[in-house]
Amino acid sequence: MWYRFQFIVIINLVCSSFVFAQQNYFVISEMSIDGNKKTKDKIILRELDIDLGDTLYTEDLGQRILENEKRILNTGLFTNVKINIKDWDERTKKARAEISLVENWYIYPAPIFELADRNFNVWWNEQNRSLDRINYGARVTHINLTGHRDKFKMTLQRGYTKKYELDYNYPYLDAAQTLGIRFNLFYSENTEMGYETIGNKTIFYRDDANDRILLSRLRLNVRLQYRPSLYQHHNFNIEFHRNDIDDFIATELNPDYFLNGLNRIRFFRLNYEYRYDKRVFFLYPQGGYQFGLNIDKSGLGVFKEFNLFSGYVFGEIYHKPFERLIIAQSVKAKANFTRDKVAFANNTGLGYGADIIGGYELYVIDGTDYFLTQSSFRFVAIDKVINLGKTMPVPAFKPLSLKMYLTFNFDTGYVNEPTYKATNTLNNRWIYGYGPGLDIILYNNWLFQIEYSFNQLGDKGVYIHNSISF
Repeated sequence: MWYRFQFIVIINLVCSSFVFAQQNYFVISEMSIDGNKKTKDKIILRELDIDLGDTLYTEDLGQRILENEKRILNTGLFTNVKINIKDWDERTKKARAEISLVENWYIYPAPIFELADRNFNVWWNEQNRSLDRINYGARVTHINLTGHRDKFKMTLQRGYTKKYELDYNYPYLDAAQTLGIRFNLFYSENTEMGYETIGNKTIFYRDDANDRILLSRLRLNVRLQYRPSLYQHHNFNIEFHRNDIDDFIATELNPDYFLNGLNRIRFFRLNYEYRYDKRVFFLYPQGGYQFGLNIDKSGLGVFKEFNLFSGYVFGEIYHKPFERLIIAQSVKAKANFTRDKVAFANNTGLGYGADIIGGYELYVIDGTDYFLTQSSFRFVAIDKVINLGKTMPVPAFKPLSLKMYLTFNFDTGYVNEPTYKATNTLNNRWIYGYGPGLDIILYNNWLFQIEYSFNQLGDKGVYIHNSISF
């Protein structure tokens, strides 16, 4: 029996050695980085899942390199990334990995000229393209202040919303590059504000005679960031909020804005988020998945003016059945564990930010709990890099990365709202929207989406969205 066991072990070792010998592989004996004039080498190497001494097999080399190129692009620090394998020695099985980069333009001193409304479609259709609803001013953003991917932003804004903001994020405090910290100071004022939702549309009020401040907000935030591995992210936030509204809003228009006719709430907020992110190219994922949760406690008993305990879970998956086709699916759900009546100001649901059902861009669906799924079929129409040459004076923007996708989207969701539901017929029912679209990505950092969407109310139209990776 013992000899039989030894014989089986020997046969397995021989077979394994034979298979291993048949595989083409090499060991990374050297890594070089070129083109990073500002960014430190260690910031780039932190994003890779390959390192010195790693063994790479040729059968999956192309996909492995492509994924690592996109990991570096995910930082927003570069407009073009190329990883090449050089000096491959068949005898020693050693090779050199060469990373060639084109750095982004890091300093963005930009004028602010933007819409104050939730999205372009609301401004165009609901607010009659009013120039009174434009924000203007100046914003200075440096996305790589010291070369450590640390981002600094200063905002001075006037117009519809007066806003002043300082933000600094240093992601790598320790030698292992696992700890980071972020500071944020924010203050804003509005002479017009949305004080109620009727017919799933926000109702606004402005005192034209006196043009007085109706809403002011102050926020102080400190966030600790812990990234123990390439894919895991832990964020711990502590914040202080002070929000004030005009007495007329609190007593006459909507006593439930802060509840009980309050014209001010102050509270501390604790927030924890965990995210496991294995997506390929964050701005517009082309593979992989992510999932996570967020636990939020607003009101720690110090001021006793606001109390809410809520949770949020999310998941996304991106599948490529064919080279030019991406199937995207996301699921999000939020619930308030505090089941008391929630102030109108803190009762947001769907219709804000990225939590939108296609075709319902003109509506808000407020509620204490919601569930949302977003599905998309994306076909690669164009994927190329165009050399703009002398027509582009900024060197970082000479190689124009252009990607275009033909899409078809289908979203569905449900918002539970026990209180503010008298005229809001989209609450407490399943709703859905769908339609084709065109997504455009420029320089791997700017995303523009044009969709022609339908909803179950019979509405249809063109809707425009945009986002940026930094």
